[in-house]
Amino acid sequence: MSLANLRKTAAQTVMGIDASTQSLAFCVLDYETPLSWGEVHFAGSNVYARLGDAKKKTAALNDQFKCDFVAIESAVMVRSAAVAIKLAYVYGAIFGELLESHANVVEVAPTQWQNYIGNKNWTAGRKYDLRKSSPGKSKSWYQNEIRKQRKQFTIDWAKTEFGIDIESNNVSDAFGLAWYASHHLTEQP
Repeated sequence: MSLANLRKTAAQTVMGIDASTQSLAFCVLDYETPLSWGEVHFAGSNVYARLGDAKKKTAALNDQFKCDFVAIESAVMVRSAAVAIKLAYVYGAIFGELLESHANVVEVAPTQWQNYIGNKNWTAGRKYDLRKSSPGKSKSWYQNEIRKQRKQFTIDWAKTEFGIDIESNNVSDAFGLAWYASHHLTEQP
């Protein structure tokens, strides 16, 4: 379902979810007011053991909050097919539970919510400045540094926007996702 097809007229609750094979970070907003946030970690020594726990913990969140809308960050491209398959298993367990709640569930690309909060992809000039200020590093070092700085941007944004200290970049991502979804779900056509 696309965000363009979901509109509401009265304040309703929105949950933003940033999920991985290890955990589910969430933020519940009543339009612009944070109601709850956190991160639940899935128990189990491997992804198959964690699937059942992911299903149970997602069901518990559904039961606790009964949100009108749920926006989950779409999975990003990964280099390993094995990792992509494991992530798909976990997303399947999470989506299955989310759809049981009868909430409107949408997928949001990371770049959509990141751009919305001002955390845009780095320009070639900004990347050049990083290479100039930290010369001689590997390509992966630069990629990791950009990722780290963008994650810190989102943490800082959440603190500025909500006055909340968030240590987990997964939870701050869930805030950004919920903020984006709340504003796009509440816009009038």
